[in-house]
Amino acid sequence: MTASPTVFIIDDDPAVCRSTAMMLQAHGLESRAFATADEFLRAVDPAASTTPGCILLDLRMPGMTGEELLRHLRQGGVHIPVIVITGHGDVPAAVRSMKLGVVDFLQKPVDHAILVDTVKQALRHDADQRRQDAARRDEIERINRLTPRERELIALLARGRTSKEIAAALEVSVKTVDNHRAHLLSKLGAANVAELAAIAVRAGLG
Repeated sequence: MTASPTVFIIDDDPAVCRSTAMMLQAHGLESRAFATADEFLRAVDPAASTTPGCILLDLRMPGMTGEELLRHLRQGGVHIPVIVITGHGDVPAAVRSMKLGVVDFLQKPVDHAILVDTVKQALRHDADQRRQDAARRDEIERINRLTPRERELIALLARGRTSKEIAAALEVSVKTVDNHRAHLLSKLGAANVAELAAIAVRAGLG
């Protein structure tokens, strides 16, 4: 069963946390609130978390700032979608945050309709990214199950070699190459040789 997405609210204003959580709940969205970035990191390991979701991040907080948390996440290879919430004086920092890949930044006071739409966009982005990551992991597992000869063959296919050229290089018959190619298509779930070549390139075999 897939876990329901969670919106992690990180803001040192309790009233903001409460009102935002209530607003999200009214739209069927689960949330967890944290007063500081440090509190969030103590409670949640974003790098290991399997819970889908996004972060609503205030920039000005005691201790680690929102911008510092964002840098910490990105440097750790964590790409959970982040929506920055900023005051008027935080715009330069918000622009720097955009360069770190935030989904959007919203100025306080935040329009609730815009916030909900932005959160839903972030959750869709997270779901898409998780699907891509799962497909990539599955692809790597399939590649790891290839025999040394299959790796040779797919590398040659990725370089655009013909069946005749591959047969000569591997000292086998053209029919054997064609049989291996058909087996590779099935084993790697590829529809055609072009997809096989793309898989090989992503795996560093091309």
